[in-house]
Amino acid sequence: MLEGEDTLKLEYLNIKLIAVFSLIGLFFFMAIIIAMHILRPDYNPRSRYISEYAVGKYGQLAASSFVIYGLAILGIYLCLQTILPTRAHSNTGLAPIAIWGVCIAITGFFNVDLKDKQMSWHGTVHSIASVIGVAASVIGLILLSFIFALNESTQNVVFVTQIIAIVILILAMLLFLGLLGDMALKYHHNVPVILLLFHNITGLIERSLIGFSVVWLIIIVNNLWHLE
Repeated sequence: MLEGEDTLKLEYLNIKLIAVFSLIGLFFFMAIIIAMHILRPDYNPRSRYISEYAVGKYGQLAASSFVIYGLAILGIYLCLQTILPTRAHSNTGLAPIAIWGVCIAITGFFNVDLKDKQMSWHGTVHSIASVIGVAASVIGLILLSFIFALNESTQNVVFVTQIIAIVILILAMLLFLGLLGDMALKYHHNVPVILLLFHNITGLIERSLIGFSVVWLIIIVNNLWHLE
């Protein structure tokens, strides 16, 4: 019995260590992104994507933050994989989180094309990874927010994670509308007024989406840290 308790304590200790490293990664990512707004005032945060900071001056610093962010997500995925029941519905919620983390890390190695430039091969890889990552994050966060109600150690974060996940879903839908407007303008197609509206605020929507996603992840890390 004692041996089982010791094993459980060791497992929780490992989870907490991974959670701490993930939390550091999240704060590193946010710190770099905030710094890039100061270092690159030539980009309008209202309309320019965060990933555009990886192009040009201080680009490697910005790109490294995307890789760290992806690794932080994967760290949280590993922690949740350990504490959640190994049932099909849990794995369904966890798989998109892993995909999200991998996609975000990939974007750090392939620069996006600037908003007014046509697509290149590396920009195409970046864009595909970004779209898949956003879609996977929305699916994963919503599923997990409801799965948390089935696990005793995560029931205390059910309500707040569900609310944030719903907000993230709405923001992701708005972001995709903005992306459609961007693609139409890149190739000189007529753009409906509604798409043009969202095209002009895609940067603001993306920053809001990332902000809520990071808050969701921090809530989970905090919950993991208090496991006993």
